[in-house]
Amino acid sequence: MAGVLMEGIGRQVGRLLHRSPTGRVALGLASSAAGGERRVGGPMSPVQTRLLGRDQTLNAIDTLLDRLRGELSTDASGPEAGAAERTLLLLGEPGIGKTSLLEVAARRVNDQGGQTRWVVGRPEEAGLAFSGFDTLLQPRHSALADIDAEDRPVLEAALRGGEAAAGGTLALAGALLRVLSRWAEPGPLLVIIDDLQWLDQSTQDLLSLCARRLQGEPVGFLLASRPAGLPPSWMRQSTRHRLEDLDDVQAARLLESLAVPPQGRTRRQVMRQAGGNPLALVELARAAATRSLSEEQVGLELPLTERLEQLFAADLAALPEPTRRLLLLAAVADLPDMAAMAEILGDVRLPDSQDAYDNDATAPAPGAALVLAGQTQVARAADDAWSAAEKAGLLTLHQGVIRFRHPLVRSAVLAAAPFDQRCQAHRLIAAVPDLDEDRRAWHRAAATVTADEAVADALEATAERARRRGGYAAAAMTLERAAQLSPRTDDRVRRLNAAAEFAMSAGHPRWVAELTSAVAADADTADARAEADLYAGWALALTSRHDEAMDRLMAAADAWATTRPESVFDALGTAAMVAYTSGDARFREAILDRYRRLSPHAPNACTTWILGGCDPLGSRDEALAHLRHAASQDDKPLGAWSMLGAAAWALDETEMAVQLLGTMLEIYRQASTAGGNATVASAYAMALFEAGRWPAALAGVGEAERAAAAGGLELATVSNQILAGALAAVRGDSRRARQTLADATHDFDLRGTRTFEVRARQASALAALAEGDHHAAYFHLSRLFHRDGSPLHFHSSFHGLADLAASAVRIGRSKEAQATLDAAMGQLPAKTSLRLHLILCRARGILADEAAHAEDLLREAAFNPGGDQWPFERALALADLGEWLRRRQRPADARVPLNEALELFQGLGATPWGTRTAAELRATGVDTAEARHQDATMELTPQQLAIVQLAAQGLSNKEIAARLFLSPRTVGFHLNRAFPKLGVTSRFQLRDFV
Repeated sequence: MAGVLMEGIGRQVGRLLHRSPTGRVALGLASSAAGGERRVGGPMSPVQTRLLGRDQTLNAIDTLLDRLRGELSTDASGPEAGAAERTLLLLGEPGIGKTSLLEVAARRVNDQGGQTRWVVGRPEEAGLAFSGFDTLLQPRHSALADIDAEDRPVLEAALRGGEAAAGGTLALAGALLRVLSRWAEPGPLLVIIDDLQWLDQSTQDLLSLCARRLQGEPVGFLLASRPAGLPPSWMRQSTRHRLEDLDDVQAARLLESLAVPPQGRTRRQVMRQAGGNPLALVELARAAATRSLSEEQVGLELPLTERLEQLFAADLAALPEPTRRLLLLAAVADLPDMAAMAEILGDVRLPDSQDAYDNDATAPAPGAALVLAGQTQVARAADDAWSAAEKAGLLTLHQGVIRFRHPLVRSAVLAAAPFDQRCQAHRLIAAVPDLDEDRRAWHRAAATVTADEAVADALEATAERARRRGGYAAAAMTLERAAQLSPRTDDRVRRLNAAAEFAMSAGHPRWVAELTSAVAADADTADARAEADLYAGWALALTSRHDEAMDRLMAAADAWATTRPESVFDALGTAAMVAYTSGDARFREAILDRYRRLSPHAPNACTTWILGGCDPLGSRDEALAHLRHAASQDDKPLGAWSMLGAAAWALDETEMAVQLLGTMLEIYRQASTAGGNATVASAYAMALFEAGRWPAALAGVGEAERAAAAGGLELATVSNQILAGALAAVRGDSRRARQTLADATHDFDLRGTRTFEVRARQASALAALAEGDHHAAYFHLSRLFHRDGSPLHFHSSFHGLADLAASAVRIGRSKEAQATLDAAMGQLPAKTSLRLHLILCRARGILADEAAHAEDLLREAAFNPGGDQWPFERALALADLGEWLRRRQRPADARVPLNEALELFQGLGATPWGTRTAAELRATGVDTAEARHQDATMELTPQQLAIVQLAAQGLSNKEIAARLFLSPRTVGFHLNRAFPKLGVTSRFQLRDFV
């Protein structure tokens, strides 16, 4: 659980990048070689067959291809309706991945024995009639080789002289129709058009006319276009599909696939600035990798690459000077409301040069060309400038709200302006009398190059206000900038350490590592170095670098042993996370030795977790006393909740863990602590899983994954995916479980992180048991213990003993299992938790030779009232007892435990176990019906489930979007996908399911 407490998105396998034949960057998740494939119209490069976040689009492409192969019937009536079924139009911003999808479609067509023809629109050829048509027929000698003799001159005449030379539009369209039909004879034909917005109008009209006349032919069209300048001729006769930006989880996976993934604050800035655009994520990450972090000014936009500037602000240079000045002010002010803009700026005109300002002033000099004209006059004066920007496609104006078309447009506007103009804009805005003090501080900082204690003080005050509001990440960034502007070393070190503390609270370990590295370079006191060691140790604790983490944390503890004993508990509490996650006995001994040497201390969250995380079996009673005392306190600090929840989980106080972690998560949800949300949500999901609340656990996995995406943490992906694999296994989806577990462990060495190794083994065993494969289950479960019977992990290995015994009996390995059980029990204290007691009773009962003793043990495991806290384990014990009784010719006695087990399995949604228990029950003479209850919510994805739960509470799409950091459109899409799975038609019916 310690490893779960501080986890986030980890590395994902596979390369995500390849260069498309059109020169664009294509982005995907899993790559496969093209195998010598090629497409008509251009060589086919290796393509990705699975793209990030594009499952819905790929399904639409598959539907189109199924229609071309005649595998789907058509209900279309009329030429335009028929064309719409055979024409798929992909819409999206530049860099969104349209070309990648076209290439995947081409590969699938070729794999299925079909044909492809490519046309790519180019801006320089948009005015050339039939330039696209000429591309479609290239190479001409082979494209026209087998066509009818009367059609060849028509087509060639059109290429030489246009429609009139070809005998008119209908004659040309008829000839092309016959060519397309001939091309489709060997197999379905897909005409692929990229950058439709730049395809010449003559070709567009010709192809759209053909599309309306191809009913009954295995010919389809796959088009890609930018939303701006969308050709109207295709709107009525195509199925349109809008490509949205990647969500944070997918964006994080894309970044992790790069050779040098951005980390820390840079990673957070790349994700924020890219806005989910795949190309921008890659380009900004590569640009950031070449920059020196120590020289970077915190808070500034990352500079765009030339490619991004051309894509998102190609027309900026051609705009009138007043428009460019206005756009710069809008980008710098970052205020979407026109009235607010007018109030701050007063007039749209900026001074023409830096000379209009005094070098050290924050306000315009008396002679500056700045007139405070009032809101109404400003709006009128800016009308033409706004209109020019809107016509250029850079922004939209609606009901007084300014909105850049994409966040990267704002970045491009800032990047295009010289530094002195940006400084002018920042100083102008900072001089407004009624400006919010936090904004003023940042604008002053953006216009300041050299150290300035006054600006640093203002930023420090801003950081404190952000911290009080729960904005730890914003506070960390503000303090980091304040440190950059600090003239004195001690102030710089103090502010960097404070920034590290806030970044730690926000859950950004890589950022913490960057900050503490800067402290190590400047710190000149032992206390400052120890504080940096504490934060650096916390950051390392969230990775698999366990030895380094312990070195830093023990150094901090030793440095404070005599001067700050209170802080020693913080260092040891963090170290306990490393000890539990790694399972290393050396770490536990080092922590407990230092803890016992400290003066007696009133129980608190740290002491509870030190005992519960390092010795949950031997020090259980002492840890429980600390837990109850600390949990009863009213004034618990924020971080105490997670430590107490983790300790409760390690001590098998599962319900208490659910309550503590659930409360902590609700607190975090009210603040900007994405990383904190991730760590607590992950721990909460584990506790919910063990408590049998599987739909809620599934939602927790999704929340943890979303919240941790920006953190770049190493362990959370492994933890979350292991839990997701276990959830899939108990639901009977063994294929998904195995794939999820393989993804989780592919690029992660489990041997050094034993708690994950144990959990992965247990999840793999569940997947095997779901299929009735007891040999595979025994293989995994037997690896929870070494050959001498010692546990792989000092705590979590023992929870697999009962399943180990059950599998061993079914494959004739009872003696080996009994030896393992005996050795394990020899290492356990006489008094254990109730949960572990029931697990041992079940294991001993299954393996016992003497019938009466076996029955007593199995009945204790099955019917002890306290076992209700763990319903799945209770159901397994009931099923084992019922099976044991039936095999001893006691069918009447077996019916009661089997009935109860079946009820629990069906309520949980553990379908494979329910099916087997129903079969056992029928063998006793009971005619069982089909499952009386199937939890339909278990068919939902984690994100769908989270949205459904909020919708069931009455939240609107907009409110759900704000809660889950999604767009309202995405929320609506997921609800529409969830309704059929739940068998409902409106959100009002959701309360019956959740």
